[in-house]
Amino acid sequence: MNINFELFDAGYILSGFILATIFYTFIISNLKKEIKIIKRQYEKKSIGADDSSLRVKTLENKIATLEAALKKQMENNQ
Repeated sequence: MNINFELFDAGYILSGFILATIFYTFIISNLKKEIKIIKRQYEKKSIGADDSSLRVKTLENKIATLEAALKKQMENNQ
C-alpha cells in the first residue's frame, strides 16, 4: 500500500514537471515572437531615422549649391 502512494506521488510530481515544461515552453515561444516583432519595429524606425537624416543632408547640399549659384549669378550681373 505504501508503494502505491509513493508511485502515485511520483506520478503527480512527474506530471507537474511535464505540464510546467509545456506551459513555460509556450510562454517562452510567445515571448520570442514578441521580441522578434519589436526588433523589426525598431529596425524599421532606425532605418526611417537614417533615411530622414539622409534626406536632410541632401536638402542641405542642394541649398548650398543653390546659394553658390545665386552668388555667382549676382557677381556676374554686377
